[in-house]
Amino acid sequence: MVRSLRVSIIGLILVCFCFSGAWAAEAPWKKIGEKNGIVGFTRPTPKSSVDQMKAVGVVNAPVAVIEALLRDVPSETEWMYKCKEAAVVNTPELKSAGDILYVYNVTAMQFPVKDRDTVGKAVYTIDKATGTLYMHLDGINTNYKLDKSKVRMPYVSVDYILTPKGPDKTEVTYVALGDPGGNLPAFLVNMLTKNLSIETIASIREMVKKDKYKNAKTVVTTTPHQ
Repeated sequence: MVRSLRVSIIGLILVCFCFSGAWAAEAPWKKIGEKNGIVGFTRPTPKSSVDQMKAVGVVNAPVAVIEALLRDVPSETEWMYKCKEAAVVNTPELKSAGDILYVYNVTAMQFPVKDRDTVGKAVYTIDKATGTLYMHLDGINTNYKLDKSKVRMPYVSVDYILTPKGPDKTEVTYVALGDPGGNLPAFLVNMLTKNLSIETIASIREMVKKDKYKNAKTVVTTTPHQ
């Protein structure tokens, strides 16, 4: 009887696991809106108390132009949500070169809430058969510019997928999860960032019109996508 009870408890634990983290990881995307052909989605995730977000939309520019914008990290202050500082990091510990860039980003918050910052590793890859370019960024654990006046975000993951749809059109898929940390309620963060993914692609549409990007002709990423 004891053995039977033990097996039942183990079975219950496994069921609870399957319907908690494992189930949440498989949660479907929920459409939350559409603006000028850009469709936005969110979904819960076991990685954070805040929702993961996604948007898909076509940008009237070739992949090389959008790549040039993404690699221009300091420009994030012009088009990324509440970004007040952005820079490529290049130190003995964090060496940026070629298709790997280490980046530092600060998100402005309204007083008395502290600003949020993160250091991330961005990896660029390309599927040479299709011309699709991928950028994946993960937040990393480092003491670089660690400052008590800011909260270091505990989890950051960002993906851009640039799929060519003709000589001057690219479908941009943007997927992001950013846990701001601290004591901010998850429902409030979700409410404030609900349309952030849509606005991100909308901002890219505007930025690629600038001369410094629109004249880019060649994709510089060479690392094959796995």
